[in-house]
Amino acid sequence: MKNIVDIKNRIKSVKDIAQITRAMELISVAKMRKADERREHHDRYYRRIKSVIKDIFAHSPSIDHPYLKPAEGKGTVFIVIASDAGLAGGYNNRVLQLAEKEIAAAGSYKVFTVGYMAEEYLSVRGYATIDKFVYCSQNPTLDDIRRLAMSAIDYFDSGEADEIKIISTRTIKGHNTAISTRLLPLGKGDFEDAKPLADYKQILHFEPSAADFFNILAPQYVFGTMFNALAEAIRCEHSERMAAMGTATENAGQMIEKLEREYHRARQEKITSELAETSSSLRE
Repeated sequence: MKNIVDIKNRIKSVKDIAQITRAMELISVAKMRKADERREHHDRYYRRIKSVIKDIFAHSPSIDHPYLKPAEGKGTVFIVIASDAGLAGGYNNRVLQLAEKEIAAAGSYKVFTVGYMAEEYLSVRGYATIDKFVYCSQNPTLDDIRRLAMSAIDYFDSGEADEIKIISTRTIKGHNTAISTRLLPLGKGDFEDAKPLADYKQILHFEPSAADFFNILAPQYVFGTMFNALAEAIRCEHSERMAAMGTATENAGQMIEKLEREYHRARQEKITSELAETSSSLRE
């Protein structure tokens, strides 16, 4: 016969866990909405920069800039974005497995990690990291993003690396997917999806020059791409944590129902046993 007290204690324990997972689910819902709002506000600025740069390329196809130089195989700087905590379903696992695959294929590499989980995962597997940015992946400021981007760009500017990639997570067709995005060098194909600002076929020249415009906008675009990757990753993280906690709460509910059935069955068995003992003693 199962111990009724043990079953009751277990029911209470599972109910307590269900309350925690439900609270975490609601917190993730609120944070995901906030991340959506922040991403949408940034997207308007980011799309406008892409449109302006597309127009510059359309009217000044011969424009030259260090950020447009093709990669030559000197090495790759990776910026790996994960979370600062677990309990987010497969979010960290997917992005970190992709990062490990990309780094292994690169040969010569340097790694910057964003989020505690990225630093722990890569360091345990022997991948040396140049710098780590922990506890800023949840609510990064512009200063955080600028510091991270400039730390990586310094290697590109100095010629120690000829390519910078961001390993992060993006929602594609309703599914959160780990992706690799080239931050530098820039290519004209990066702006093909940008909407043109207007039909400027009659423009004869830029004042100041198109090169001057591009010199100003190129770093802003790089920072914007970095911010966009972080904002999207934060949204995906909370989306997956919300789903994971929702599933945990549902599983806890099913477990409680099962334990309550066991409790009533054990209680009934105890009552039946006590009645049988009482009846036996009366016959004696």
